[in-house]
Amino acid sequence: MAVSLIRSLPLWSMLLCLLAGCDAEKQAIRTQPLTSEAFVWQRVWTPEVSQAVAAASPLDALHFLAAEIRFKAGVPKIEKFEPDWSALKSYPGRVGLVLRIHASAAGTGWAEDACHAVVVLATEMTAHWTARSRPPDEIQIDYDCPESKLADYAGLLSTLKIGLPDIPIRVTALPSWLKRPEARMLLSQSPGYVLQVHSLHLPYQGRAATLINETEAREAVSRAAGLGVPFRVALPTYSCVVLFDEADKVSEVFGEDLPAGFVLGGKRGVVLDSDAFALGLLMDEWRRHAPAGMISVIWYRLPVSSDRLNWPAQTLQKIVSAKPLKRGWSAHAQKGSSGQADIILRQEGDAPDDLPHDIFVQWQGTLAEAADGLRGYRVHDQGPGWLRFSLTNYARQGRIWPGQEFAAGWVRAAADRLDVKTVR
Repeated sequence: MAVSLIRSLPLWSMLLCLLAGCDAEKQAIRTQPLTSEAFVWQRVWTPEVSQAVAAASPLDALHFLAAEIRFKAGVPKIEKFEPDWSALKSYPGRVGLVLRIHASAAGTGWAEDACHAVVVLATEMTAHWTARSRPPDEIQIDYDCPESKLADYAGLLSTLKIGLPDIPIRVTALPSWLKRPEARMLLSQSPGYVLQVHSLHLPYQGRAATLINETEAREAVSRAAGLGVPFRVALPTYSCVVLFDEADKVSEVFGEDLPAGFVLGGKRGVVLDSDAFALGLLMDEWRRHAPAGMISVIWYRLPVSSDRLNWPAQTLQKIVSAKPLKRGWSAHAQKGSSGQADIILRQEGDAPDDLPHDIFVQWQGTLAEAADGLRGYRVHDQGPGWLRFSLTNYARQGRIWPGQEFAAGWVRAAADRLDVKTVR
């Protein structure tokens, strides 16, 4: 027994060293800054888009959707997007062009003709932007390639590098790709890639409805760091409305804009948002401990004042500047001439925020004579001198912008004063 124990000591020592090494790796202090960039995804440039670009100097780079290509029966269909050149010239940071490839490209197998069409389009994009403004610093290929076709995609990237040898070409990669050996072959051809960690997380099987799971994002970043290829991480700023049919299948997705006059109302659907508070904390964590191979964060997408499915510009500016986001709600009772008091909520934070889960109303007296909830709230329970409103169907309620104020319900009670407080 004694001999066996003595022989096992080096093994235990090795194990302890390995565990200590793993812990040290997790807590490794990052030495280089973690910069922020953003995508500009508007296909039509309005004055609001131009203003947003002109005011985007805190961001190190902007990446503009320049063209989109799709294939029908092997024939390429191309759409190009023109920016406001004067606004573009006022932006001092680096500029990238994004070529969006539609999922229909998978059917081409990236044969010679299909590859040639993409090379010609990328060459034309580069020449056009160089002539009108300045040479782009890089081209990004945004293509949600099926995992089974990654080897074909690597062939396209090889062709692009030959056709455009003087400009860096990067691809957008999905976390699921990183588990496949073909991904290393694809990504190693590039001077870097963009890891997109946001997607639709629908409320199936009890999952929360969201655009990003921070735990999954951390795991994807850790796996990407193991490939040894520099990468940037794409994080969301936007919201998304998803509608379902009677069979609970997705029928429509609105991620860039909503139809005029759209109201979720009685439709079967959910709102997926980007939680600025959670992402601000994630950025703080990555500024301290992100792996060296993680170069920067690219936000999708640059906030524009007319964009109804995005953060306010001030929210992104605070996160990029590493400033803490204030969070909170104020609530009060606003009594009318009829004796009915409206329960008013006001969002006092720095970023779009979830509605409070509960609203408590208290007064000196007996049971309320009448009460009802509005905007997804209902009377949950009550007693003499108090009442609680609770939010129903949480996933249907989008986050509320800073400064917004609205009535969440009303109470009629025989009391001169009603005190209101909210609970998350």
